[in-house]
Amino acid sequence: MFSEIISSVESFIMINVSWAVFLGCILEQIIVPIPASLIVLSSTFIILKGTSFSLAALGTLIVKIVIPASLGITLGSFVYYTLAYKLGTPFIERTSKYLGVSVKDVENVEKKFKKSRYDDIFMFLARCFPVIPSIAINLFCGLIRYDLKKYIFTTFLGSAVQIFGWGLLAWFSGNIYLVLEDKISYMGNIVTGIIIVVVIYFIIMKRREKNKKE
Repeated sequence: MFSEIISSVESFIMINVSWAVFLGCILEQIIVPIPASLIVLSSTFIILKGTSFSLAALGTLIVKIVIPASLGITLGSFVYYTLAYKLGTPFIERTSKYLGVSVKDVENVEKKFKKSRYDDIFMFLARCFPVIPSIAINLFCGLIRYDLKKYIFTTFLGSAVQIFGWGLLAWFSGNIYLVLEDKISYMGNIVTGIIIVVVIYFIIMKRREKNKKE
């Protein structure tokens, strides 16, 4: 029953992977607890599991995972960018306990932003490496009214680099898993066998002790 459910989910993702990743990454930008990395890792693992490295497979990763995910992140990030742009700091103060991001968090982004020599490169790198929470970057860009064209460009391109990295990790991890799967299964059978033998031995010894007492 459980294996059938997993198989059905995998089949659904295989057919609708681009839409699933796109919509999932939009939600990830709005509903903070959903990590984009988990969406990308699981989707890539399913569609490229067992696929050897090739240009065709690399193209599949880029077209079906990287581009939809980057578009989803870029589109979803507009929500808090726009709200901060229109409503300013009061919006962050009122929603901080729900979003998990305070005015202080946004101010920390501002400090790092001011230390950097090149604003656009900072924004790009902030998207590439998820050290700073994405929502804090979105809110900060809205507050300072960061140029919209530059915002779109740095968000999409930086997200694409990050997603590509997650995708490669999932792809290679999936192949390693398949190589070890038989060995893992074999070891599992040995452990199960040992447990059964120990349980039988324990039952026999208990019965012997009981018979001696009688």
